[in-house]
Amino acid sequence: MLAYQSPKKGKRGVDRKKVEAALYELSNQIRRLDQKLIMKVENNISNQYYEKLNEIALVKKQCIQLEKNTREQRK
Repeated sequence: MLAYQSPKKGKRGVDRKKVEAALYELSNQIRRLDQKLIMKVENNISNQYYEKLNEIALVKKQCIQLEKNTREQRK
């Protein structure tokens, strides 16, 4: 609970230590979410990079094969 009424008589407001603890926990949660998001983005970029690299290798292989076939047909 972020805002907590202090049980002390005659005082109103929130317990400072509890608010600080809640804010600390909230900042930890945000940091963990940020780390997860960064990892997800990095993994996505890496996966897309390797997919494109594989596509380029496949096209290169097809071009070599096509060039080879063209040479054979000319003979």
